[in-house]
Amino acid sequence: MMTQIHASYRHETGPPASGKPCRLDGLPLRLAVIVLTCVLLAAGCASRKQPTGQVQYSLPALKLIAVTPVDRASIAPGLHKATCSLSDEVFDANPLPPETSEAVTRILFDRISGDSRFVPVSEGQCVAFLDALLAENVRTSQIRLIQAFGRQFNADAVLYSKLFRYQERIGSDYSVASPASVAFSMHLIRVIDGAILWRSSFDKTQQSFSQNIFDYKFYRQAGMRWLTASKLAEVGITNALDDLMKLLPPLPEK
Repeated sequence: MMTQIHASYRHETGPPASGKPCRLDGLPLRLAVIVLTCVLLAAGCASRKQPTGQVQYSLPALKLIAVTPVDRASIAPGLHKATCSLSDEVFDANPLPPETSEAVTRILFDRISGDSRFVPVSEGQCVAFLDALLAENVRTSQIRLIQAFGRQFNADAVLYSKLFRYQERIGSDYSVASPASVAFSMHLIRVIDGAILWRSSFDKTQQSFSQNIFDYKFYRQAGMRWLTASKLAEVGITNALDDLMKLLPPLPEK
């Protein structure tokens, strides 16, 4: 836990009542305060020192994670909100043609391509699986459906993503009438018991730097320009996967 040290100073005009500089244990008071502050800061740094030894990870080891294509939220006519059924989070939403989720799926699959634990599943494989369930007249919850999907691929977990909003910018890199706006959720679901091991959501409408000067991380990634919806989604997916990778223990070396 980070230790914070708050030093307060009181400024007084004129010399002390004795007319002599105030001293603490043989040192001028100001120097003593500086020395004491340095000692406390050093102690705080020592207390924050990370223990040596094995790194502790928040998630269990997963050998195989099946990654579904990005799903699209269904929006009822006349409504502009949608709720994530796995987290109950509410998003501003818009009607989504197939090409929007396809664009985000390409970004997601590209970002996981270098890690052998993640296995992208094609849309055709997903459709075939769902058709088989429909043929058997299976009625089940979304979590159980995702579990069954993971078992089909002998996966330890399934990374399931859902797109709620994908609005393209109207304008160019340096001038827009309307900025890009994207919202999606991601859930890592363990196949054996349906537990949600990790989740992340991204809900952003780009603002100008003058409107949000404290969002320095975003502008460091995006630069001082207006992004397309695809680039905005890429920022969100990259950040989410970076977070997930930090929590997943690496596979043991062969």
